[in-house]
Amino acid sequence: MAEKLDTSKIEAALERAAQKSMQGGREDRSGRFMAPRAFISYSHDSNQHKQWVLKLASDLRSMGVDVVLDQWDLVPGQDVSMFMQKGITEADCVVLVCSAPYTSKSEKGTGGVGYERLIVTAEVVQAIDTIKFIPVLRESGTTKRIPSFLGPRLYIDFEDDSEYEVKLVELARRIHGAPAVSKPPLGKNPFSIEARAAPLLEPSEARGAAIPTLDSEWFTLQESAARSGIQKLKLEASMELRASISCLLAKSQIELLNAVKHSEIRTFGWPIGVTLENREEYRPRPYGDGIRAEVSIGHEEEEGRKSYDYWALRSSGDFFLLQSLFEDSRRPTEIFFDTRIVRVTESLMFIERLYTKLGAPSESRVKVRVTHKGFKGRTLSSASPNRSLFRPRKTDEETSSFEFSVTLGDMERTRVDDVKNILAPMFMLFDYMEINSDVYADIVRKFEAGHVS
Repeated sequence: MAEKLDTSKIEAALERAAQKSMQGGREDRSGRFMAPRAFISYSHDSNQHKQWVLKLASDLRSMGVDVVLDQWDLVPGQDVSMFMQKGITEADCVVLVCSAPYTSKSEKGTGGVGYERLIVTAEVVQAIDTIKFIPVLRESGTTKRIPSFLGPRLYIDFEDDSEYEVKLVELARRIHGAPAVSKPPLGKNPFSIEARAAPLLEPSEARGAAIPTLDSEWFTLQESAARSGIQKLKLEASMELRASISCLLAKSQIELLNAVKHSEIRTFGWPIGVTLENREEYRPRPYGDGIRAEVSIGHEEEEGRKSYDYWALRSSGDFFLLQSLFEDSRRPTEIFFDTRIVRVTESLMFIERLYTKLGAPSESRVKVRVTHKGFKGRTLSSASPNRSLFRPRKTDEETSSFEFSVTLGDMERTRVDDVKNILAPMFMLFDYMEINSDVYADIVRKFEAGHVS
């Protein structure tokens, strides 16, 4: 099931929450801050619904949340009203499972749900801006309503079972006070009298955001591991992709995995960030502060098709990919210009989707570097017979690399230009070859629409 959150981060978050949160904190006699207590309020709609709530409570306990639930804390002979009142008032937060029957009963004031509503309403009236109460949607109907007494509060949507693990982590983070995206520190006014003598900062620096770097020790370690793997197959040509983002991310491994899965583009061959979970040796693995996968097909001494894919994603959003070239499985002495345009387009689309899925703000700055290696002595040609070049052109160069930065929200608009800027210097190495801008636009836009021509 879901991965556990980093305990050190949780401990730090609890201390911050205890000092600053409106919910207040709890500590034992030693002064050590204890696990947050969460009371789950729900209606007994059906046995299936009760089992779902029990699973949610169990999963939250496995992630360090001290859950109070009637199914294991309320026994025959116990005062039900006192249990509900004490559970709600003493909890650090209350999770309200807002099914359609729950909303109906709370608004009519019937049953245990109606009684709990009176307790909740009293606290809300005393502190209208309290964040103690967390609505979650489950079997809420097509209107996706929460009880009116909660007001316009944000809810967590558990309607889609395929998103359960993602939403579970979101809820656990909310209870622990460990947001996936941390608010950056407030920077100094760059236009103040004291700052006039200093050079102006870049916008991301002025906001206190992280400055993306593609040459950190983490990237170096990933490259070393990937180069070692591809060399075992005696494959020399490769495409490398590095990406980093300015906003401060801190994602768990399960959040990273789900973001990659939802960012794959299955239009051409194996996608960037391929997740082959049906093969034990190839599926992505959690490690340290991220996840990674290595897909090595073929053996060093064997003839036949060989391919290599290695990718890694860090909790901060840093992404690394190294893959062998598609051309090696077709015509190993050539480089297909149209395939390169397709692969680079896919890479940029993947990065845009990935950071969006990870919750990065659209104004975040993304730094990208694409490097092609091992094409010395090859001939530039095309994969499609409809895009044949006028004459074959070779190169004596080995490497081409291009790095740029772009605003996340602008990546779709600038995609054609970015693809051209990455690949034009590489194609120029093949005896001054230039590809018409209309060709870039045609291939990029068709791939965005799900076609390869």
